[in-house]
Formats: sequence, C-alpha cells, structure tokens
Amino acid sequence: MDFERCRRQFQEINLTALIDIVFHLMVFVMLTTTFVVSESMELSLPSGKPSATTASGGAAQIMRILIAQNGMLNVDNQQMNTDGLNSLLVSRLAANPDEKIAIFTTPGVSVQQLVNVMDTVYLTGGRNVQVDKAQ
Repeated sequence: MDFERCRRQFQEINLTALIDIVFHLMVFVMLTTTFVVSESMELSLPSGKPSATTASGGAAQIMRILIAQNGMLNVDNQQMNTDGLNSLLVSRLAANPDEKIAIFTTPGVSVQQLVNVMDTVYLTGGRNVQVDKAQ
C-alpha cells in the first residue's frame, strides 16, 4: 500500500510579542539604572615611622584637629565648633593650599562625627589629610 502523505504546512511564529517584551525590558533597565559619580578623598594613614622632616629636627607646619566625644573641636589648642573650623580652614588653606591637616579622635567619637569633620576639610579645599586616634 502506498499512502500519500500530506505535506505539513509551516506556520510562521509571530515575533511581534517577543520584540515588544524585549523593548519593554530594555526601557525598564534604562530607566532604573543610575549613574553614580563617586567622589573620594585621599587619606594618608600614619606609618608609625618618623617622617624626614620630624627626624631631622625641623617641625613641619601641621594643623591639628582633635574631635572630642561631645562634638567640640580643638584646633591647635583652641576650642571651636564646626562653623569656626570652616572659617579657619578657609583662611588657612587660602594662604597655603598644601597645608597638612591631622585629625585626631578621642575614645567615644562616632564615625559620623569624624566624617562630618572630614567633609568640612574636604569642602574647604583640604587635600593633605591624615587621621589618627589621640594618645
């Protein structure tokens, strides 16, 4: 017996819905993506070894900022708040933009207090910053 087979008809797959979904996903990804510009501040940590200026006996000009637990600041043995620090930094950094700034923290100072002081230093133009804990 010889049966004659019917040829199958090929049905085209409709890609319109698939393309529509792909474009929706692409638009969703484009709208939800955020482009963050990260700003950072270079920070030099103490090495524990005396530097060349202090080893040779010459005292380098360093602005020392001590952060107390209550939020008060002691800048070169003068007590002040953050507004006073801001104005002092503006005047000192205008005269010498490369001035070294050492920030010391006492026990009990929160990280947020340290970050606030570092932000103040950074926003006024301080770039040569060192952080250490007070002894």
